[in-house]
Amino acid sequence: MILRVLLITFFLSAPAWGVENDDLFNFSKKQEEALVVKVVATDLIVLEDGRRVKLIGVESAGAAPRPYVKYDQKGHVIEEPVEPTIPLQEQALTYAQDLMENKKVGLEYDVDAGSTSNGYLYAYVYLPDGQMANLELLRMGFVKLRIVPPNVKYEDKLRLAYQEAKKEKRGLEGD
Repeated sequence: MILRVLLITFFLSAPAWGVENDDLFNFSKKQEEALVVKVVATDLIVLEDGRRVKLIGVESAGAAPRPYVKYDQKGHVIEEPVEPTIPLQEQALTYAQDLMENKKVGLEYDVDAGSTSNGYLYAYVYLPDGQMANLELLRMGFVKLRIVPPNVKYEDKLRLAYQEAKKEKRGLEGD
């Protein structure tokens, strides 16, 4: 009898602790493992089963800029000396590919795991060594911070990683 009262009290009071009853029963639906077959952008991966996952809390800086091509009066390409530097966006994509591509990762979903309307899932991506890819990309300055409610579970950690990159002038924050 006492056990029954305790269990009922626990489940009725769980929302007061910040734990939803659905979360208690659907925990397994909020985490899974998957193989990353392609890193499309620093904030977008493709899983082995074809699902596309956007990393929560981060936003890609965009694609590397295309080189500007000049033409002479006859329409011939004017050859310009090529700079030996690699654009930051290209460095960021290479880093993200090294971090996640062809690796079995853990996916943790927040309140909004995504919808079928835009075709993306939204997740925190955990690397085989347990590090969160979202945080690592922010810490290196290779992505922008983008917090979109209701997915705010790790907002504080993401902000700290962004502030670290900004303080150390890494990546996008180096300007």
